[in-house]
Amino acid sequence: MKNITGRWTFNEDFGFGKDEGFAEFTQEGEIIKGKVVYTERIDDEIPFRVQQEVEGTFDGVHLTITGTSVELLDVETQFEYHLDTWEGILNANNQIVGHSYDDHDCFGVFVLEYIDL
Repeated sequence: MKNITGRWTFNEDFGFGKDEGFAEFTQEGEIIKGKVVYTERIDDEIPFRVQQEVEGTFDGVHLTITGTSVELLDVETQFEYHLDTWEGILNANNQIVGHSYDDHDCFGVFVLEYIDL
């Protein structure tokens, strides 16, 4: 799989919580655009949904995407949410596995799995 256009399941563990949702990508050349939509479950807090628009690159093996904007869904009060960067490698099982970080030193490990629609 050299083109990752399509929908992917998204799961991430960041130590004090987990994210679960999906990503949708459109790829032109090595340029990736899309969105990552997930429910964030932080230990002992009410879950909420997040949608990040993302841009980045995929060279056939390495994926790097960064949030360009964020929308908090299903929350009573909006609050500051730090955009993420995800860096991963496409493996032989058509999974992209890697790590994430934001500018407030929140680090995670994620897996994207292609959904054959």
